[in-house]
Amino acid sequence: MLRVYIYGNFLNLNMLTSPFSYRFLLCLLHILFLFSVPLSAQEEEPQLRLVDTIDTSVDLFEETVPMHITLTLDLKKYQREKFEGEYMPVHFLYEINDTLQIEKTMRLKARGQFRRSHCNLAPFWLNIRKADVKNQHLQDINRVKIVTHCNGSKAYGDYVLKEYLCYKIYNIISPISFRVRLVRMTYVDTGRKSKVSEGWAFMIEPERVLAKRFGALVVKKDSLVTGLMRPEEMDLVALFQYMIGNADYSVAGRHNLKILGMPGFGTQGYTPVPYDFDYTGLVNAHYAVPGENLRINSVRERYYLGPCREDEAFIAAIEHINQYREEILQLVDDFEKLDSKYKKELIAYLEDYFALAGSFNELTSSLKRTCR
Repeated sequence: MLRVYIYGNFLNLNMLTSPFSYRFLLCLLHILFLFSVPLSAQEEEPQLRLVDTIDTSVDLFEETVPMHITLTLDLKKYQREKFEGEYMPVHFLYEINDTLQIEKTMRLKARGQFRRSHCNLAPFWLNIRKADVKNQHLQDINRVKIVTHCNGSKAYGDYVLKEYLCYKIYNIISPISFRVRLVRMTYVDTGRKSKVSEGWAFMIEPERVLAKRFGALVVKKDSLVTGLMRPEEMDLVALFQYMIGNADYSVAGRHNLKILGMPGFGTQGYTPVPYDFDYTGLVNAHYAVPGENLRINSVRERYYLGPCREDEAFIAAIEHINQYREEILQLVDDFEKLDSKYKKELIAYLEDYFALAGSFNELTSSLKRTCR
């Protein structure tokens, strides 16, 4: 006779006369067996590991998945001293994945003329020089540029995402362009009892890393003129800026343009590389206003600032960008971080340009009206 003990009592199987009783007992035994499995047999949680540096072979700007970074600093002090141009300490935590993290002590300081005065959380330089970041792609790099969400409202987070897409669009048009990496940033404010906030940001490829990719030199001259730029690249830059509604750049003074000296071209090797797109019609930030010398009322109105060319040169640039129409629109449509409402607005704005670009005569006439 089989006896089964349950909490100090037992059941006699001979007493179970109905099929229901047998099914009940089998279920009960199954439950008891599950509870009897030792904890050691259960799947263990992955253990978090701290590593000293980013894998030396990893190119941060080749990855497309957003980085997850936590910065711990005195934000109150940062906001108070953002005009002083001094670095302040920050604790940097990079969550590589569920099991790997990097912790470093770094420094940062605010940057940008307008955004320092306008933003509660101004964009900043993240200085990595003394952080011992052993990565072959960041060797000899002192600092990395970070674009932040500026202020706390959702609109500013959307501005960051739209500006990020401007960089990605130019990546499609020209390889000689700044790569960017999206970041989901967490801020722990030691000046406000470790208050935690989050926002979108993106990291911009350092200028020297960009130059190294092409064996080029970084040119720091502010006295250069448009005529010294490589014509094909200058035309692409100017037409791209027209497409996204940007009239806030110039070669002279290197305003929102970096200049590379490409190998083998001598003084004709100067190549402009655009950056800083928050004043564009595509981003459409509420604070963005056109320059007083321009005959437009809104940054949404396109205004061409490029050099005057023969029709053949204009058409070559137009055709070059036109070939990427579907890829550019698909990039925006596939970007899941942005609400569908804003994606539709971006696509509509870009479609307006491509509709105009479908007629070479109409677009070249528009470019000639304001070219310089």
